[in-house]
Amino acid sequence: MSKILALYENEMIKLSRKISAWILVFLMTMTSVLLPLIVKRLYRNGYEVSTSVSFSKSEVQTYRDSLSESLGDTNQYVEHETIRFNVNSEVVELFATKINLEDSDVRDYSLLSCYNAILANYDFENYPISDSFLSFHALVSYIDINHSLCNLNTDPFSERDNAWYELYRETTDSLDLAKQALFNHDCHAMAILVEDQGSSLNGISPDIWQRIATIDPYGKLSLDDGMQIVDALEQCKKYKNNLAMEVDEINGSYVPLTIERKTQIENSLLILDYQITNNKLPTNRAQVSTLARQFSQKAARFLLIILLIIIAGSSISQEMATGSIKSLIIAPVKRWKIFVAKLMAIFTWMLAGSVLITTLSTLSTSVCLGASNLLPYYYVSGGHVRQMPHIVFAFLYFLVDNISLFVYILTAFMISCLTKNTGISVGVSTGLVLSNGITSTIMDMMNHQTWIDFLPFSNLDLSGKIFPYLRLIGYMNSGEAGPFGVPEYNTLPLSFSLVYLAVLVVILLLTAYDGFNRRDIQ
Repeated sequence: MSKILALYENEMIKLSRKISAWILVFLMTMTSVLLPLIVKRLYRNGYEVSTSVSFSKSEVQTYRDSLSESLGDTNQYVEHETIRFNVNSEVVELFATKINLEDSDVRDYSLLSCYNAILANYDFENYPISDSFLSFHALVSYIDINHSLCNLNTDPFSERDNAWYELYRETTDSLDLAKQALFNHDCHAMAILVEDQGSSLNGISPDIWQRIATIDPYGKLSLDDGMQIVDALEQCKKYKNNLAMEVDEINGSYVPLTIERKTQIENSLLILDYQITNNKLPTNRAQVSTLARQFSQKAARFLLIILLIIIAGSSISQEMATGSIKSLIIAPVKRWKIFVAKLMAIFTWMLAGSVLITTLSTLSTSVCLGASNLLPYYYVSGGHVRQMPHIVFAFLYFLVDNISLFVYILTAFMISCLTKNTGISVGVSTGLVLSNGITSTIMDMMNHQTWIDFLPFSNLDLSGKIFPYLRLIGYMNSGEAGPFGVPEYNTLPLSFSLVYLAVLVVILLLTAYDGFNRRDIQ
């Protein structure tokens, strides 16, 4: 063991003297640190994804004044008359209004009355419409229903029958609910209104409004937070439908639901419900922070791959070219110990690079965008939702994400042992890395086939299998398709991929050792 450690130390000293290695380490460091800062500047300059609208009190006053100037005195368009209706054998009197305007002007008249009411009764200070989920949607309903009521009031008095009265009463009831939702910030009134209308409001169904009313009865949710809850509830509905039909949706098509995937969907429902109930859904800022850290990690990781391929690809061939290998071969040291020492040195650089990238990208993102925006990883254990601290998850995820890097290193090392040529080993290994983009494009053009799961690249990315709930904390490339164009949760279980990779690694190691152990190396 002492000889292996001595050889390992000697190998580390030789690698540390390579100027090219330290240049790539410097570039990795700068990439990990600076990319989150760049994302922050873009975020500040308007790249923040937000559903906020601009509807302040001053703007309402401007709109009101413009309409008032255009229409003038609105009393000139209005006349009143008491109308009697026979409803259920009872006479009902209605002090009715007749609006004498063309259809094109009724909308302006309706808006003017809405704006006057809003300026007189709405609490802009505590519930700004530009940032309130309930206020924004209640405003839309209030304006639309008031417009419908004004249209009804354009009908001549003589043409107003019992059917008109029923429609008028339904419209005024709906308008009362919209007023209550808007001015009293009553989300339950909004849920009742949408349910009574029997249709969705702005694409939000009545059952989702009922859930939002339970979560946020007094309309305190911001517009962005509300929309995130809506998206989460829509995803829950999709999951429940898939469970009911016992199917799974992959790349737009349905396949039978496996036991493993069924468990994953059930756990996803538990996590989503926990996030919704406890206000733990990823915000826009959290998603930007996650994107910044992932982007910096992926860019720095590419440089790490190039660095390690160069180190592994030249580990044997460069010593052959300089003749330094002979001093090791003739020394009283078994060749397998030399082989192991070289691999240990290469993998030490891989682990050190992984730790460096993860630490710097996480720290940089925390400083630039806030540590609170780097969410923990949620998972289910014993039927309960658990949390993994973000820093722990970040290291584990990066190690899992580097499984492909491990395979590329072994491939470069194997080719170096077989060919004794740095150019061939580095060139072929780099080509394999770069060809993933082409492979992804080809796979995207094809429907998923079972045989694709048995190809090496289909089993290199295990992040979606080991961490199946990535999309619930805002990670990209964690939806229905993985980074190589194949389903992230493909038809083969994690155990198969692990066995597949173990066999592949053993083959690469045995082939590399056989090439290194040949007598013609002397």
